Amino acid sequence: MLTLTRFQSVPLPRFLLQSMPLPRIVPPLHDVREAVERDMRGLWAGMDAFRLHELPAANDETLAAEPVAAPPARAFHPPLGWISLAAAGALFATLGFAQFQVQRHLSPTVQQPQKSRPATRKNKKLRRAPRPERTDYSRGT
Repeated sequence: MLTLTRFQSVPLPRFLLQSMPLPRIVPPLHDVREAVERDMRGLWAGMDAFRLHELPAANDETLAAEPVAAPPARAFHPPLGWISLAAAGALFATLGFAQFQVQRHLSPTVQQPQKSRPATRKNKKLRRAPRPERTDYSRGT
């Protein structure tokens, strides 16, 4: 087998390549060519799947579609959700106002202040616990 000492006119260290045969460094060229052909066939098959060849080229004449007449403008109609929301708000406001009026009509005109109830138990006086006597240590003696 041949031993590689130079690669693309660039000198390589001799101790690295003297004992290494060529096929271990560079794969056989026919295998590389077949792998590249396989990859290119796959790429072209993927591009054909996009069907880009059927699109017109940039310099091809294209038929412009005739402009479509705009539909006649319609008058503004609020959506049904807005209408029902406004109706529900008016209904709740009316019911709340009616409830205030009924309560005012049925309540007595002058309310008498309520008398306070007597306490059921006597309040106990809380006594404080006596303070403990100071020790000699706390007096500093």
